[in-house]
Amino acid sequence: MKRFCIRWDKRPRFVCDVHLARVAKYLRLLGFDTVYRNDISDDELIGRCRFGRIGLTCDRRLQKRAPESIIVLRCEDAQKQVRRLDAVFDLKRYALPFRRSLCCNRLLVPAEKNLDIPKETYRWLTGFWRCPRCGKLYWKGTHTERMRQKVYSLLDYQKKC
Repeated sequence: MKRFCIRWDKRPRFVCDVHLARVAKYLRLLGFDTVYRNDISDDELIGRCRFGRIGLTCDRRLQKRAPESIIVLRCEDAQKQVRRLDAVFDLKRYALPFRRSLCCNRLLVPAEKNLDIPKETYRWLTGFWRCPRCGKLYWKGTHTERMRQKVYSLLDYQKKC
């Protein structure tokens, strides 16, 4: 990956092209504001870069249209792509995992324990979060450890015993 010419002193915000759905999901998992739609046009992606977002693409022709704000990622495994971004932007420093909706990118807000929660989960858990846009409900369930391992893997952390 070509070295990005701008030094970032703040939390990076991203916009991904249509080929990087999994990268967008992983960046959201790590807590980064990441715009992704499967119908985003090249012009819209470039336009969002003008407002401080870092464009991510696999298309070299698109990167040539705005070389100062778009990064070309090699078409490979999404985890490797995120690790490359970590090397450039020091994502470890800014990561706040589990804070954003994986579906629509909004910050999660605490949710009341109510009847919308599945019965089997309602009985044994407290602490729920909801996306204010899509309404999706999140909680620390049995999948949490697997997701935590994914975060460790994406940021190349060594798990401490």
